[in-house]
Amino acid sequence: MDKKQWESSVGTIRSTEKKYGELTVFIGASSGVGKTYAMLDAACIKKKEGQDVLIGWLEEYDRYEKEERIKELPIIKPRLIQDEELHFFEMDVEEILNRHPQIVLIDELAHSNAPGSPRAKRYRDVEAILMAGIDVYTTLNIYEVESLKDIVSKIIGMEVNETVPDKFLEHASQIRLVDSPSDEILRRFQEGKIRTIPKNIDARKFFRLGNIIALREMALRYAAGQVDQQLDEYMHSNKIPGPWPVSEKVMVCVSASPFSKQLIRMARQMASSLKAEWIAVYVETPRRLPKSEQERLALSSNLQFAEELGATVMTITGNSVAEEILELARNQNVKQIVIGKPRYSRIREWMHGSVVNQVIRNSQEISVHIIPGKVDSRLDKGHVTVLRENLKWSPYFIITASVALLTILLRIFGLSFDLVNIALLYLFPVLFGSVRWGIGPSFYAAGIGVLAFDYFFVPPVYSLTVSDLRYLISFTVFLVVATLTASLASRLRHQLHEVRQRETITSTLYALSRQMTAVTDLSAALKSMVRQISETIGAQVSIYLPSETGELRLTEYSSGDLNWGQRETSMVIVKWVYRNGEIAGKGTQTLHDSPDLYFPLKTEDQIHGVMAVDLKNHDLVVTSDRMQLIEALTGLSAVAIARIKLQEEAKVAHLTAESERLRTALLDSISHELRTPLATIIGSVTALIDGDAVFSPNDRHELLSTIREGAMRMNRLVTNLLGMVRIESGMLRLRKHWCDLEDIVGVALTQVKDSLQNRVIRLAIDESIPPIKVDDVLLEQVIVNVLSNAIKYSPDRSEIVLSAKKNKNLIEIAIKDEGVGIPPHELGCIFGKFYRVESTRNIPGTGLGLAICKGIIEAHGGTIRATENSPTGTVITVSIPLFDPPLLRNDNLQEKGVETT
Repeated sequence: MDKKQWESSVGTIRSTEKKYGELTVFIGASSGVGKTYAMLDAACIKKKEGQDVLIGWLEEYDRYEKEERIKELPIIKPRLIQDEELHFFEMDVEEILNRHPQIVLIDELAHSNAPGSPRAKRYRDVEAILMAGIDVYTTLNIYEVESLKDIVSKIIGMEVNETVPDKFLEHASQIRLVDSPSDEILRRFQEGKIRTIPKNIDARKFFRLGNIIALREMALRYAAGQVDQQLDEYMHSNKIPGPWPVSEKVMVCVSASPFSKQLIRMARQMASSLKAEWIAVYVETPRRLPKSEQERLALSSNLQFAEELGATVMTITGNSVAEEILELARNQNVKQIVIGKPRYSRIREWMHGSVVNQVIRNSQEISVHIIPGKVDSRLDKGHVTVLRENLKWSPYFIITASVALLTILLRIFGLSFDLVNIALLYLFPVLFGSVRWGIGPSFYAAGIGVLAFDYFFVPPVYSLTVSDLRYLISFTVFLVVATLTASLASRLRHQLHEVRQRETITSTLYALSRQMTAVTDLSAALKSMVRQISETIGAQVSIYLPSETGELRLTEYSSGDLNWGQRETSMVIVKWVYRNGEIAGKGTQTLHDSPDLYFPLKTEDQIHGVMAVDLKNHDLVVTSDRMQLIEALTGLSAVAIARIKLQEEAKVAHLTAESERLRTALLDSISHELRTPLATIIGSVTALIDGDAVFSPNDRHELLSTIREGAMRMNRLVTNLLGMVRIESGMLRLRKHWCDLEDIVGVALTQVKDSLQNRVIRLAIDESIPPIKVDDVLLEQVIVNVLSNAIKYSPDRSEIVLSAKKNKNLIEIAIKDEGVGIPPHELGCIFGKFYRVESTRNIPGTGLGLAICKGIIEAHGGTIRATENSPTGTVITVSIPLFDPPLLRNDNLQEKGVETT
């Protein structure tokens, strides 16, 4: 497939809505029963009801061209797909999605799309249309149901290749049975009115009376089963009591054999009839390891097939297939086991044992269903060819050389050894072969070892005959010991290999999970993800996350070619995977021709992004184990991304809640703090205006003082608010000058003088304090705020002490009051924004003053703290760093605080 075809096929993928459309399937025994006519009749009724209906695909359109029902419905033109010299016409899914009708008609649901199409099967196209919220009417023959494939093959004597999985049909809202008499179907075939026959089916052999009757019965039973299932769902949803079936589980044993697909279909039918869950299990043992890439692909295909039909797929390891099957069945509460019986010879069963017989013998309360296998000469020949291709001769040459070398050494140096010791030495090649290459070379080493021991050391030498028949017992014991030793060594080798693989996977998942829990930054987490995943699977990895506008973009990628992840075709697939939450690309059912793999990074309730794996330049086989590993890594990555996003959202929520709390506290405080002085000012001004002739000069002075006090209180409030805004926004800038502390204290005392009333402020400032380099305006605000608090919370006629002294390289300013005091556990909290001591909440205040003081002092590089005063009250101590003043030219400069150099 060339680049143009690939880009054209990828172009069919478009954005989809979350609403899922309804699927209506018109099912019949075979072609010719009238499924398409019934679908068209139902569509015309919907058209008359006013719904938007169009035809997406109709087989043999020319036959219906003159029908009135066709003229009433618009038709989507087919899409041309070119593959080298061949031309195909297929349904144009892109145009259907663009038109977005309410109902679309699609004939022949089981059809396989032409090479170059974005999806291999038409039912996958229908699935994409349903995801866009469009209802679909479609047709299906009963022999095209996947689980009935084997039964149909036995009835008609031919195999049907085009089928639809039962899991897909389970999502159908309606199954409408279309039936016609058997002789009517045959008559239509004889008149040449039936043309839509699968290519690999002989129409003359297919359209026989017995076949049609059997298929009609199957269609009736299938429709009846669907009606029964709908009835059960209705009774469950409406809580209607009924004889509900007992919950059971069905388990099917799967291998790399093509016969496994027949077993999977049988298990699917059994689970459907029992309304039970079912499990597909593969047991991996040292003797049952896939010996070739072909076998690994076959096993992966069978497990994927079981998953498509709705099974829970499990892969377990062990030494005995029968024991592992029964142990898993008992752990999973399985009541029915479906297992195949291969047609091995009696000799092979006697040598290796029969898994089927062991399962039956130890099954106890579990029912075992045995399905006999079919002999296919083509498969047998292919199997032999694979074995021959995978047979490596180098281990046998090395073992032959080792036994020969050991024999020469023993002939030269070991003739004085006892024969028992010589026989034991021949076990070394057996052990070496089993540990290094497995059980086959080890058996070969045991055989040639016995022959060498007999020929060169057992009398008569240089002959395979023995003089004493007791040596035959020795040979038998040697072979038994060698066989047991080789088996145990080979088993340990296999277990070591499995342990190493699991250790690698476990360590990878553990390392990734540990890194993800430690990282809180999304960018660092993404880099760790792509590096770890790329190293684990040996391919380039990219992660796509939505931007703020919702558009997906390449966020992180491993080292390598970046262009592959930014191509238009790749971005289209990434968007489809993100919107639909499904895997796409190589080895999947969606866009399987793509050279890459795309995994949605999703948790239970959200899709966070897409991870792409570049397989184009890497010889990687997408096996089920590899797919499960990548899915586990993507799941872990999705959880990590979700955790980081939740942490960020939690931080935003915390900040929002904190802002809301501060806003509420600010509004409450400001409304109270503004209302009181405003009411005082308004009342005083009103009194002066209305009763000017009544008041004496002293009364006027007192009212004007009240107005000034209220205005100053409002000024302090506004100053504090502006100061807090500057501190919180980081816009606080200090304008430091060399200042005299006594001058700053004097200005502050002037501002609080009117609010002292009967309180007294006593100063105790050390005269030896040198000039200090501070922002005098801000330091005045600090002293004013602290003094205002001391005045506000001190009783009348109490004393407030303002002291200052030099303490090493610090200037300490302490303000002591005799107020109600602060509880010891709240001394460290009073510098927080809007914090009010519980015992003083009845006193007006905003709780901003000390918080502003802390911000200003810390900006100066100092500290502020609160301690208890004895016997009552509080001490607020401000410490400011002391710097050596520069040399001054004259006293005038020092008085003005001008800094000189």
